[in-house]
Amino acid sequence: MWSRDLVRSLYPRAAEAHVASFARQAEALLARFEIGHAPNRLHFFLAQIGHESAGLTVTVENLNYRAERILQIWPGRFTSLEAARACAGNPERLANTVYSDRMGNGPFESGDGWRYRGRGYLQLTGRDGYRNVGRIAGLDLVERPDLAAAPDHALLVACAFWEWKGLNRLCDGGDYVAVTRRINGGTVGLADRRAWLDKVRRTFAEPDAEPQPTAEEAVAVQRALQDKGYVEVGAADGIVGRRTIAAITRFRQEHGLPPGLIDEALRVALGIVAA
Repeated sequence: MWSRDLVRSLYPRAAEAHVASFARQAEALLARFEIGHAPNRLHFFLAQIGHESAGLTVTVENLNYRAERILQIWPGRFTSLEAARACAGNPERLANTVYSDRMGNGPFESGDGWRYRGRGYLQLTGRDGYRNVGRIAGLDLVERPDLAAAPDHALLVACAFWEWKGLNRLCDGGDYVAVTRRINGGTVGLADRRAWLDKVRRTFAEPDAEPQPTAEEAVAVQRALQDKGYVEVGAADGIVGRRTIAAITRFRQEHGLPPGLIDEALRVALGIVAA
């Protein structure tokens, strides 16, 4: 099942080394951690790593920010623009500032914030996280933190992270938002995470799934979503892209509709009358 073509269809911009290792290891690892035992577990996992790693393209946290952006992301750590400027364009200093004295890290001077910054498909962060996930994975991530982002180990580390956080149980309850909170600590990027989930589900859909709508049908759905306040849909341009998918996914979840895109159930719920 897990061919390079399948992995590439999910994560088209991923480096070949990650695609090859993912395809080679997925069947065994997803079975070992029982992620592949149920659709929700598998789909939620693939979608969340898609978001967190930008499709397996970002495996080490980017901490090269302007001062204004630093203030937006860490308002509790920086009380002024002047304070943020000290870390602007200095990823190591920023990591040691915002991650010190928490998540098992030592003080600023220890360098733990930089050493245990976000890595891997699920952005493992903090000494405690590296220790716990490493124990489950059978890797010494405390001494060798770069292994979390290495193509040969990234999927194993992501699966071990999933087990550490107890995410299979949340998946079984069907609560994707709860899974997001357990990973992220909040709901940052939820629309994009939902778009990834829809993409994963479409990738694994049965061959006889309902065909894609015409441009006219897509426009009708986009306008109906706009009217109901789903502003993430963007322009009513007839193109079912990521923004439209995110809006549809949120609408379906909030109205108790099964997973899918534009189908009869969605049209009825939106009050769209067939021409």
